[in-house]
Amino acid sequence: MSTKLDFDQQVYANQDDPIDLGLKIRSGHSGFHALKYDIGAERQVCSNGMMAFISDLHFEQTHGEPFQPGKAYNAVDAVVESPAEIEHRLAEAQNLELLNQDEALLVLMDTGVDRYLEQPVPDLLNALHSEVDDPENPTLWETYNAGTRALTHYTRDVPEYDLDQGFESLSQLLENGASEIPDPENLGKEAVSRRSQQLVEQDGVEPYWEDEVETLRELRQQHELQI
Repeated sequence: MSTKLDFDQQVYANQDDPIDLGLKIRSGHSGFHALKYDIGAERQVCSNGMMAFISDLHFEQTHGEPFQPGKAYNAVDAVVESPAEIEHRLAEAQNLELLNQDEALLVLMDTGVDRYLEQPVPDLLNALHSEVDDPENPTLWETYNAGTRALTHYTRDVPEYDLDQGFESLSQLLENGASEIPDPENLGKEAVSRRSQQLVEQDGVEPYWEDEVETLRELRQQHELQI
């Protein structure tokens, strides 16, 4: 089960970028995963879905426990009372940059969002082209928006509960697990390192694009990673 409750409440990433807030509720009736409550939001500029990007606003319980309505009440209160915190998080993400658009693509692929897309690299490149103002300085906010744009507009016949997992995976661009925004240098370095290892160590792995190996070499040099 996956559903979104819309609230009559907006936050603003900036003056021209309103976001409608709500609550995303998910439950696996088989008991496969917990009953979960997260931010459910929609960016009005392009109708991008968003969710699960501040861990302090996440509540859940297992199916082995009696139903705890207090979790639901707490989740509603947390979203309703946190617009300033949400706006601060989004504003902060607009001031943190990755090295370039190639690295932004690698970071998005590293989240695993590609598994929901029919043409992962072209779809994410199109989304980055739509969201990133300066390809040489993509921000975390722009990169996150590119991922949510791809999931919202470039998927077909993907169940909503699967898309929810994709949106949750993207949240690592705005959340490091300690309710803080990630360091873009670490995000980029980890994505570049993992992709480099994948190409070297796994048989039959094809480059995402023609010059990817050279791009990875350049990015590794910028991150001062061993080549």
